[in-house]
Amino acid sequence: MTADPVLTLAWLALAHLVADFVLQTNRIAADKVADGRRGMRGLGWHSLGVAACLAPVAFAFGGPGIAFLLVVSVSHAAIDRLKVIWTRRAEAAALSVAHRLHEPPAPAASLGTAWTPAPAALFALDQLAHAAITVGAWALLLADVAPTEAFGGWVSGLVGGWDPAVVHRVTLTTVVILALGIVNIRGASFFVMTLVHPRAAVTGAAEPVAHPVAEPGAGQTFRVRVGPLVATAESAPAPRPREPVRLASPDRVGETIGILERLLIVAFVLTRAEAAIGFVIAAKTLARFRQLDDRSFAEYYLLGTLGSVSVALLSGLLAAAALGV
Repeated sequence: MTADPVLTLAWLALAHLVADFVLQTNRIAADKVADGRRGMRGLGWHSLGVAACLAPVAFAFGGPGIAFLLVVSVSHAAIDRLKVIWTRRAEAAALSVAHRLHEPPAPAASLGTAWTPAPAALFALDQLAHAAITVGAWALLLADVAPTEAFGGWVSGLVGGWDPAVVHRVTLTTVVILALGIVNIRGASFFVMTLVHPRAAVTGAAEPVAHPVAEPGAGQTFRVRVGPLVATAESAPAPRPREPVRLASPDRVGETIGILERLLIVAFVLTRAEAAIGFVIAAKTLARFRQLDDRSFAEYYLLGTLGSVSVALLSGLLAAAALGV
């Protein structure tokens, strides 16, 4: 008897998301975009992480599972390397245009002529390519293969006397919810950052992601995000104030708002309450209403919101289809 295709594909999607957005450390992410031996080392460690997440597939399907693991792990490294190369070219082309127009570096939260949607598009295409290869390899290698007896015995012992239908439903729901959490908390944050700040997210330029009205002052330590990386920098030292005022970092607050926005949208999609999505977006817009008079901020805000909502809606609809709700 073959494995349930929906549950199998859900597990494979979760394995990919864990490898890309949970196990991939800042150091691995930095090494991947480097040249030479360092770049190969980063890709190698990332491929090992992908293989580790797919190890249960080898246990469940034996030889075909091992073949699946090798195909996906090797192709993952190749796709990631191509994305790095193509993104660098797109970034260089955008900066060349900006230099020809004699435009100085754009300030934080301003798109400027050096902005390009190519890095974010390549980020999305990278994820789609991984998904396509995973589904294709599953269809060729695993779709018609029954799990091994060892795996079947292990599952039977784990389930015990529970109703198999209930166990299947609970397992599928858990896997889908975990995948939704990773997509909307980690993956979408990286996508939106790459969309609104492609230079910082791709080239490693120290482009701050803070709100335009929140500039670091002397003696402050602030955060700079470079793709999936977050670095800290410290400005020139200054006398410590007698009564320091500790305020939440605007970029952290904005990122948290985006995460909550996406989680609410996903919840509304799964509960068939799509009409409530408008209230979430309206509440977010009202909080920034006066700032929308600034065109650069309005562009930044609209682009980030549309990217964030798109990820939430797409992932919510896919989850609803998988769960049959």
